Amino acid sequence: MENKNIAYFGPKATFTHEAALKYFHKNNNFIPVDRIEDVFRKVINDDADFGVVPAENSIAGTIVDTIDLFVQTKLKIYDQISIEIIQNLLSKTTKEKIKKIYSHPHSIHQCSKYLLDNFPNIEYIESTSNSKAAILVCKDPDSASIGPILCAAEYGLNVIEKNINDFKHNETKFFIISKNFVDQLKKKSMIIFSVPNVPGSLFHALKIFKKTKINMTRIESRPSKLKKWDYVFIIEYENSEIKSRNEKMLKLMQKHCDYFNYLGSY
Repeated sequence: MENKNIAYFGPKATFTHEAALKYFHKNNNFIPVDRIEDVFRKVINDDADFGVVPAENSIAGTIVDTIDLFVQTKLKIYDQISIEIIQNLLSKTTKEKIKKIYSHPHSIHQCSKYLLDNFPNIEYIESTSNSKAAILVCKDPDSASIGPILCAAEYGLNVIEKNINDFKHNETKFFIISKNFVDQLKKKSMIIFSVPNVPGSLFHALKIFKKTKINMTRIESRPSKLKKWDYVFIIEYENSEIKSRNEKMLKLMQKHCDYFNYLGSY
């Protein structure tokens, strides 16, 4: 895929930027934006052909901003890509002289034991992205940031210590979003739905997965944000090799739901 406009949750050198480069390669126009919401807006307004947004981290869990925007828009999941998250300590000074650390809160969480062991008494300042944290470090000589190697190269920082994650098996899934999904069943699919507010309605909807022998791999609930105390449910499931089973499950689910949205397969 070449010569496409790709919006991603930026700025440059974030893990999302790394995921975008890995999926689309370099012969495309990459557009960094400040918020996940802005990625969706770029695609909705045809300013970008695709968007790249974080979906779920194996340590920190679901990126709720992304899930909520699927409820609020009509965009679909075109595909998914996962990358290993390797956090690094970046600075222009030495480890002993660091007096504060800038970082995205997820990165602080992922490196909490390392930080407690090595920097128990310094100030931690949250940033909206690891790249913005790196930019702040460039202006603050006694500080450091946490982030990908890409940040060190982009912003001229030294790698003080590599791979400071508390858990070494740390991955983040990123969704490739588009106005359309690919009409092809891949390993998994995702749906968002709500059920009538009557006793047993969710129970009867979930029984459909057992009846059709479709395996759920994840279920969550989120406020719909459309009206007070109204919730939607997000289910990721493994597609059956028997195509008719998948189709039957989706048809039965739609009958039990008052809102239903098939997001795509990946």
